Amino acid sequence: MFARLTTMGIPIQQQSTFGVGIYSFADAARFIGTESRELRRWMKGYTTKRQGETHDYEPLWHPQLSETEIDGIGFRDLIELRFVRLFVSAGVPLILIRQTIEELRQRLGKEYPFTSTAFKTDGRRIFMEMLNENGDRALVDVVKRQDVMPRVIGPSLRDGVELNVDEEATRWYPLPKSKAVVFDPERSFGQPILSDSGIPTIAIIDAIKAEGGNIRRVARLYEIPTAAVRKAIAFEDRAAA
Repeated sequence: MFARLTTMGIPIQQQSTFGVGIYSFADAARFIGTESRELRRWMKGYTTKRQGETHDYEPLWHPQLSETEIDGIGFRDLIELRFVRLFVSAGVPLILIRQTIEELRQRLGKEYPFTSTAFKTDGRRIFMEMLNENGDRALVDVVKRQDVMPRVIGPSLRDGVELNVDEEATRWYPLPKSKAVVFDPERSFGQPILSDSGIPTIAIIDAIKAEGGNIRRVARLYEIPTAAVRKAIAFEDRAAA
C-alpha cells in the first residue's frame, strides 16, 4: 500500500504514476496557453448535436493517466498538446488534426508523433497529403493563410525539449535559452521547478507575495541566487500570460 500523496490538488495513489508527470487540466492549460475545457475535450472526448443527431468523438489519444483515477494528464501528453494547441489556434479543424495524428502514428511508428524528430523531417508532407485527401479547399486555404506548418515543424516548440533515444520527451526547459526552470517527470511529479535546487516555481511566487516583493529576502530564505528567483518569476509570468 502506497501512502496517499497530493500534488497541485490531485491525489496520487498509484506507483505507476511515478516518473510519468502529473498535471491537472487547469495547470496544463496554463502551461501551454489554452483553456482547461479545451484540454478536456481533446483528452476525454466529447459529444455534439447537429440537426437532431448526436455525434460522439473519442479522445485525440489515450493520455498517460487514463488507466488511473487521476483526473489529469502526463508529461508526454503535455508536450504533445503544445502542438495541438498551435494547430487549433491557427484555425485547423480538430477532425483534421485527429486524422493527421492517426496517419502520423501509422507512418512514423511514434505514440506521440508531433514531438518526435521524425515529424520535423516528414510531417509537412504527410500533413499536406491529409489536406489534399480531405478535398476541402477551405481547409487548405486556412493552413496556407495562417502559415501554421512552418511554425509547427520549425524549432520553436522543440526548443528546450529533451528526447531520449526512442524520441520520447524526457524534460522540458520552458524559458528560452535557459535551463533554470525545468519540467521533469522524474522530479516533483513533473511540476515546474528550479533545476538546481528543485524548488517549485509556484513556491517562489508565494514567497515573493509573502515578503512584499523582496527578491533578495526570498533568495536568502531559500538559500538560492537572486537570479534563480528572477527566473522563477519570469516563468510564472509567462504562464500567467
